[in-house]
Amino acid sequence: MKTQTIEAGEWRGRCARRIRELDDRITEPEAQTVAQDVYDFERTRAMLPEDAADFVAQQMSQPEPPRFERRSKDRPENAPFMRSIVRFLTEPKNAS
Repeated sequence: MKTQTIEAGEWRGRCARRIRELDDRITEPEAQTVAQDVYDFERTRAMLPEDAADFVAQQMSQPEPPRFERRSKDRPENAPFMRSIVRFLTEPKNAS
């Protein structure tokens, strides 16, 4: 079965929309930044954009969120998280 390819801009737009559905406190620019990070991560880019947003939100809601990073042979123990995802999905939002 052939998988339909989604153009990058459409993928990020759909992912950003789903991120905003999951957390309406996230602004559009924040959702777009997170969607770009999700798209840049090879594992989540292989998913449908809505599924990728759901997966990341579920993972980040865990008491100890997993590391989101690219695989490499020389990956150090302190490899960085995808910082925008951690920041936008885990930091408390100010009440409006």
